[in-house]
Amino acid sequence: MVTLYLLFPILYAGMLKYLKYVWLQSSHPDTELLSVKSVTLLVPFRNEAKNLDAIFHSILHLDHRPFQVIFIDDHSTDDGRAILEEIERKNHDLDLQILILPSKGEGKKAAIETGINQASGELIFTTDADCILPKGWIEGYLQVFSSEQIQFVAGPVISMEKQSFLQRFQQIEWASILTVTQMGFFIKKPIMCSAANMAYRKSAFISVNGYQENLHHLSGDDEFLLKKFVQRFGEDSCVYNQNNRVLTQAEKNWEMLLRQRTRWASKWRLHKGDITHLGISLIPFLIQLLFLSSLGFLLQGGLGLVLFLYIWAIKIAFERETLGTVLKHFHISHPFPVYLYSSLLHPIYVVAVGFKAMFGKFEWKGRKSS
Repeated sequence: MVTLYLLFPILYAGMLKYLKYVWLQSSHPDTELLSVKSVTLLVPFRNEAKNLDAIFHSILHLDHRPFQVIFIDDHSTDDGRAILEEIERKNHDLDLQILILPSKGEGKKAAIETGINQASGELIFTTDADCILPKGWIEGYLQVFSSEQIQFVAGPVISMEKQSFLQRFQQIEWASILTVTQMGFFIKKPIMCSAANMAYRKSAFISVNGYQENLHHLSGDDEFLLKKFVQRFGEDSCVYNQNNRVLTQAEKNWEMLLRQRTRWASKWRLHKGDITHLGISLIPFLIQLLFLSSLGFLLQGGLGLVLFLYIWAIKIAFERETLGTVLKHFHISHPFPVYLYSSLLHPIYVVAVGFKAMFGKFEWKGRKSS
């Protein structure tokens, strides 16, 4: 047993070094922009009244022109749609065709399909209503689509606020998510991405029958679609552009954060027969469970204390090195105590999310999981 705990931190450190290596192997897209192809941006929203002004003005500041924007109201219970219509009336842009539509079904997938049915663009871009888009976001993807082989492109999402420890913790956690996402694309086994920052060819979406077979799932509008594209067009058709990041808002409290992450984690059971996806889902949970189990060494005297400090010192040091490298890529830095406290808290957090995803139910924006 002691041998396991001596080797385990070394293997964990090696894994983090590999993730750092993969992250640093970023490929830069060709400088030639894709011409001719038209663009439609889809923004599904539900009860996002407080965020619609920010995302709308973020879209207005995008460099690319012209393009179509479709906001799809997923049965909001607030006055978001009326607010959005007023914002659109006051900020008319002749180079943008803006549509505000009610979703023809329930859930985010149905909202996106509603938008695609009205989309005039050959390329579909998607984001969330609580995001902020960089000015060159569309061009960043058009560069990648200059290759006709590419059918699907995803990019990083990271929270923007960093005043409180909770906000900084979320940025560090986002960094860990992005390293695993990048690794999947790097080894030609892409398994995860975020619909808050992705684009694909409309013809390819139609070719894979969109969200058929999984419309009834509350989550997974990104991962299910990615898997369909890989199966239909091959691994090389889907790429990750780590330089084209989108900012999102941090969750306001721990309860909301746990609820959101539980919704994300609950998708693991829906990817039946996918050993890679199952492994990527379970390995982090088992690793953090091992770290928690090492607390038992504190009850075993001086040698136990030394072993405990050895395990956690390696964990903290290598997590700071790898995740700090990712955050530096986005010009984000945190002092050492933030990494220290995040490393100490993270195992408890991951195990809690894991158990809730396996055995519990969740509620998100007034809807409950089945």
